[in-house]
Amino acid sequence: MTMKTGPTAPLLVSLLGLLGLAACTSDRHQPATISLGLADTALADGSPQLALNVSQAVLARNPGDVNALERQGDAYYALGDNEHANASYSKALALRPASEAAMLGLCRTALAEDPEQALRRLDRVLAVDPQNRAARTDRGVALDLLGQHGAAQGEYRQVVALGGDNIAAKVDLGLSLAMSNDAAAAVQILQPIASEPDATARVRQDLAVALVMDGRTDDAQRVLLTQMSPDQARAAIVAYQELRDRPLTPQLLNHAT
Repeated sequence: MTMKTGPTAPLLVSLLGLLGLAACTSDRHQPATISLGLADTALADGSPQLALNVSQAVLARNPGDVNALERQGDAYYALGDNEHANASYSKALALRPASEAAMLGLCRTALAEDPEQALRRLDRVLAVDPQNRAARTDRGVALDLLGQHGAAQGEYRQVVALGGDNIAAKVDLGLSLAMSNDAAAAVQILQPIASEPDATARVRQDLAVALVMDGRTDDAQRVLLTQMSPDQARAAIVAYQELRDRPLTPQLLNHAT
């Protein structure tokens, strides 16, 4: 995951300063609350290493803090360290068997290696909470990785229909359409999201994928050049062309994006 630069940098400095203040507070419960809020903000801001540092600071005070274990797992996952993410989620579940965040975390890590296993886990979550947006979105990802694009798009559309914060489902719907030979529709969905001032690098890369799928390589390159060097942009486009020309697998998707 690419860390944001520019306008968000002062925010990261502020977060680090607040973390230092929290460590000096005498109330043992208040620092954990403040620190985990900082971890959530760091994850949302695309700064998983900071989120990991925050959650580990909380766990150093209280190794059994389930909320901190969940955030630690999320941070490891965002850093691409599924082994440690799984360990964090599993420990959280051992301490709190009903932890929805930990169950969803294990589902996400399974997506990369075994989408069918992830699908089974997600079905168990949705059996308890049918309107769980995160679980339904991840279920769509699992179906996409299994080549069931129509069913995947149905899952994303259900989440979008719920309203509210559904950017992740919209982005995944766009990618799914791109992978199922409807790249023009994918671009229509992704372009407005990627054009927002606070759009992440990952969303812009997803738009570039759709543009390549739509045969608009030059447009894709222009998008990528806003956040990477010409050599990196060319390499990324080659990887996106692999997505267009080969069956989708978890390994290929991870390599390309």
